[in-house]
Amino acid sequence: MNIHNIMESIVLDTVNDIFEDKRKEGFDMADCLQCRLDVACYVLNRINPEYIISGRGLLHFEDNYHDRIQTKVDLVTLINAGIKKVSNTKRSYYNVGETNKNISTQYLFNFPSIIGSVLRGDNFVPIENLSISLLFENTPAKMIDNTWQNPFNIVKSTNGSYTFMPAPIAADENDEERTFHFEIKIEDENFEPIDHFFELKLKSEKNIITTFSINRTVKIESLYLFTKDSV
Repeated sequence: MNIHNIMESIVLDTVNDIFEDKRKEGFDMADCLQCRLDVACYVLNRINPEYIISGRGLLHFEDNYHDRIQTKVDLVTLINAGIKKVSNTKRSYYNVGETNKNISTQYLFNFPSIIGSVLRGDNFVPIENLSISLLFENTPAKMIDNTWQNPFNIVKSTNGSYTFMPAPIAADENDEERTFHFEIKIEDENFEPIDHFFELKLKSEKNIITTFSINRTVKIESLYLFTKDSV
């Protein structure tokens, strides 16, 4: 069964829209990918989830949501409060790695974010204290900006999960099709190594995409690690 909290998509899209509007109007605020995600999390932690399991559920939600004016007002109010809080925090990773927005090419392959999880093979418990790398053409893939790690360090708070967002790659023309081959590599002294290969089929676009969207995410199947003495 595929269950989705539709409010995640609505909040992320609304956060991006408000950030873009404020940037055009010259507001002084922290504005990077991580800033927007922090604002989205701030909002999602303060509203009720709305779950759907089908296309019919989505249509039913859309019909009701467009009639709930107060819900939209409350959402915008929370986003503005989140922006104020994030801008006042000024964490070390804010406003770093923005050079990718200035890539001097007309057409680009924009990569989705890549997420997955690593579990122990003997008891299915999420792994802690582990480094995981995303390779492209046998070298570490460059990330969209410095707020995305590669290698990604899995710690207790990430609950065995990892995430990557590769930087765009130049294309020769619009709508050019290409298949990109990636490798997820795990090497740790306590576990048997893993090399997991997958591919992404993309079409080139005219503009760079630097914002996270749940609709542009690829979920990798769970990876299982076994201790060296158990194999």
